[in-house]
Amino acid sequence: MKKIITKYLAITTFIIVLIILYLSVIGLETDKFNNQIKDKVSKTNKNLEIELKKIKLTLDPFNFKVNAKTIGTNIIYRGNNLELEYIETHISLISLFKNKFSSSNLNLSTKSILLKDLVTFIRATTNKPELFILESAIKNGQVVADVEINFDENGKIKNDYKIRSILKNGKIKFLNIYNFEKINFNLDVKDNILDFKDLSFTTNKTNFFSDDFKITQNKKDFLFEGEIQNQNAILNNNLLELLNLNSKYLNFLNTNFTSKNIFSFNIDNRFKIKNLVVNSDIHIDKSEYKNSSFLDNYLLEVNDLIYIKDHKIKTSYKKNNFTAQGSGKVRLSNQFDEIKYSITNINNDLKLLSNISLSELKFKNQDFLKPFFPKLNDLINFKNQQIEINFDKNNLSIKGSGKIKLEKNFDEINYFISKNKNQFNFDAQIDLDKTLLSIDFLNFKKNKKITTQIKLKGNYNKNKELNLKEISIYEKNNKIILQNLLLDEDNLIIKFDKMDLNFLDKEDKINKFLILRKKKNEYFINGSSFNAKKLIDNLLKNKSNDDYKIFKDNIKLSSNLKNIYIGENDIVSDFKGILEVKNNKVVKAEISALFDKNENLSFTINTNNNGEKITTLFSSRAKPLVKKYKFIKGFEEGYLDFYSSKIDNVSISKLKIYNFKLKELPALTKLLTLASLQGIADTLSGEGIRFDEFEMNFTNKDKLMTIDEIYAIGPAISILISGYVEEDKLISLRGTLVPATTLNKTIGSVPFLGKILVGDKTGEGVFGVSFKIKGPPKNLVTTVNPIKTLTPRFITRTLEKIKKN
Repeated sequence: MKKIITKYLAITTFIIVLIILYLSVIGLETDKFNNQIKDKVSKTNKNLEIELKKIKLTLDPFNFKVNAKTIGTNIIYRGNNLELEYIETHISLISLFKNKFSSSNLNLSTKSILLKDLVTFIRATTNKPELFILESAIKNGQVVADVEINFDENGKIKNDYKIRSILKNGKIKFLNIYNFEKINFNLDVKDNILDFKDLSFTTNKTNFFSDDFKITQNKKDFLFEGEIQNQNAILNNNLLELLNLNSKYLNFLNTNFTSKNIFSFNIDNRFKIKNLVVNSDIHIDKSEYKNSSFLDNYLLEVNDLIYIKDHKIKTSYKKNNFTAQGSGKVRLSNQFDEIKYSITNINNDLKLLSNISLSELKFKNQDFLKPFFPKLNDLINFKNQQIEINFDKNNLSIKGSGKIKLEKNFDEINYFISKNKNQFNFDAQIDLDKTLLSIDFLNFKKNKKITTQIKLKGNYNKNKELNLKEISIYEKNNKIILQNLLLDEDNLIIKFDKMDLNFLDKEDKINKFLILRKKKNEYFINGSSFNAKKLIDNLLKNKSNDDYKIFKDNIKLSSNLKNIYIGENDIVSDFKGILEVKNNKVVKAEISALFDKNENLSFTINTNNNGEKITTLFSSRAKPLVKKYKFIKGFEEGYLDFYSSKIDNVSISKLKIYNFKLKELPALTKLLTLASLQGIADTLSGEGIRFDEFEMNFTNKDKLMTIDEIYAIGPAISILISGYVEEDKLISLRGTLVPATTLNKTIGSVPFLGKILVGDKTGEGVFGVSFKIKGPPKNLVTTVNPIKTLTPRFITRTLEKIKKN
């Protein structure tokens, strides 16, 4: 009996084992639970339907569960069909005994389906708003996904789901701005972490890839972090806009670059980026930068395209703090130069450190340099420049050295420029070798055989004022020093503290004097020697001061100079005086000096309450003042008296010169020759012709000089002239010339002059020469009528002079 029972139990056990083995290995197919599964899915979401084929059940005896798997299942959501490769779940044996379907987990694998359809399905289970935005942005992509879902006791999905998927050829377009194509990746989703592997995509024709990219959901935010790279990409404006950079100011073209970027940032449910951190290594193989118009104001022969090559850049961005380090080559004109730089921006405080090695750079010649460098090139060349740039919290400093070519040869230059808040500071030194330097108003010219050192130090402040703390020129024994010169935005002088000059000028005259500011707008000149020839020339031109604005405010200048040069070999001593300037016009002047004990020079300007300015000039020696006119040569002896009254930009003047002799006067010589007065012409070209008196009455308005009368009388000839001179355009003069024989006859007949000279008809009896001079200054035409009855005007003027004498 025992044997039978034992045998029965053994057979039963064997059969059970076989059944268990069969159910565990082969399993059973049934559709008995299909309705229960559909009902459960429908309760989860009424819009969700599932089409099931027979379910294959396999036993898991160790976990007391049954594995249920169905192949070729379709999930339908609002008419959208999602094809699945299979669905698999684990069912509790107890629930089967109770004839109820109770699953603790669900595994599913999709066929190759559209990415958009998958996101739609996920929305059905979670209904998150960000998924709606993602769904609308997806334009293409095929995905295969494996999903593991666990349920709690109430049948709700737990947060420990797992998703493994592969995306091919995805396309996302968001807000018509962010356009990503050819998206490929492997994705693992676990514990609210999206882990991307083998990620690659294209945006704006630039290919990116990454082996490490994660998205983590943290409450309402999503944390994006990882690494992304690209190789041989082309930078364009669309990509700059994607990076939130203003392409208007970044005119990069044909930029080929490779980069490696480590980043992290948060995006909230409104797609706002926060806590951005980026660390990048960028290598620019080559690039072209379109030259902006502002560079044209300073650079010439700079290419329309600025080339950048072999650039290595490391960048870091964290919480609005940015750092970048780079080095490479840049070509502005004909060749590539080295550049190194470091940029940091911490709490909106930008820091920049840069080292640039420029082999050659060319700048446009600015007009303000031309008066000091007469032979200045249109292009200013900088060569072998070593430049260090620092920028920290709105403070900028630039330190550089190298060579500069203003004319034909290169000179050494060192400079330092800094910006602190709203003030620019600068300190520069140039060592000029053969470059010409000229300061016209000081009559200074650099000696080409000697190196000249120029130092310039100062600042430019927020009030647009230029403060030149020091301007100095050193050249062997020559020095020119100007301290604390303050200029306004129109380059008018507000003040200066000191001008110290000790130099030999163009005419080999020693200039040694000092100008000091005593009070606010009062200056004092003191020294042993000054060549004032240039200054006197400018004063005698009598041009409007409106064209020569120098000072912003009114000034008063007093002087005490031992010796003053007013001509080539003419010196006055004990030069003293005052000069008052209002609105850049001399309104008062009182200047006196001595030639010797018996000869003096005086110059005065006085302005009355009606605005009339009266100018007087007296010189016991006329020669130093007259010989500056190029058309008069061989002027000897004589003294000069000048008077002028000016109001409303119109001046009426009278010039008198007494007891002088002319040796050379080309215009008069030609006139005498044409009038067949060769003997007098020969005398003029020989020992010279003496005149007792010369008087000129004329009016100036703008560039027009109207000559009312020029009258000169002497033993040999007398002349009467009138007409006008339009500066640099036209000269028109007419007059009468009387040789000595006729004049003497007239003078000898004074008691009976009326009857002898005029007779019964006016103008009869005395003869002279009439002439005309007309044309441009360099092409004058002289015509002569050698026989002409003298006009009453000439006779009247001659009698006036005779009577006066």
